[in-house]
Amino acid sequence: MKELNMSKIITGYSLVLGVLLIAIFNFLIPGNSKAFTQNITEINAFTENLGANKDIAKIYFILIGLGLLFFLNGILGVYKGIGEREKKFKTVAITLNIIAITMFLITLGIASAFADSAELNMISYQMAQQSGIAAQSGDPAAIEQYNLASINSIIAGSASAGVYAVYWGLFTLAAYVIYIATTITGYIIIKSGNYYLNTLMNSIVGYGLLGLGPIFLILSLIWEVNSEIGFRIFNISQILWVLLILILGVNIIISKKK
Repeated sequence: MKELNMSKIITGYSLVLGVLLIAIFNFLIPGNSKAFTQNITEINAFTENLGANKDIAKIYFILIGLGLLFFLNGILGVYKGIGEREKKFKTVAITLNIIAITMFLITLGIASAFADSAELNMISYQMAQQSGIAAQSGDPAAIEQYNLASINSIIAGSASAGVYAVYWGLFTLAAYVIYIATTITGYIIIKSGNYYLNTLMNSIVGYGLLGLGPIFLILSLIWEVNSEIGFRIFNISQILWVLLILILGVNIIISKKK
């Protein structure tokens, strides 16, 4: 009985700690706090925000990754607590959550690589500009240096653009998967979540997740996540998702059931 109670506590705190880490440090990623007022997904803005703040951004990526792992541990604990109920849906939900979290973890690695690439791109561009100013003197050596710097800048820019495309492509797919997983999780909670949750909380969390998933999946299909509007929609969905998971986690923690 004590072991089961400890499992419940671990599940609840994993959910709470996980989504808090994700929400807080995602907001702190350079540029993300301006998501509702500026287009931060545009490649130049994305490059400037991450390239100029590479080191701190990488720390945030690590902490977000840790949050994702905590969340996954918590949500798997929820499914484990359900037991054999809703077995078919539970298997699909577990699989989709694992896939989504894995994809998001990979995107964090790609984002880290992009930060390095963005920094190099910015340095190369600045060197090309400085060389261009020097080349105006007509000095052959300065002109040659300018040509070389320009080539390096083009190469760095192309590499950065490639990483940018891969990042947003995978991020978008991960968002689709987590929306589907969220929908199924909501259904499972409605059917079997009232062990830890009272009727009101079970309805709020269950129907909340059940509605959030398909609504934002459809919206993200209309407005791609890497667009200005699409990323704002994704952020709204994340805020709602965090609130619902916090309610779930807190209620599991305070529940007197074993």
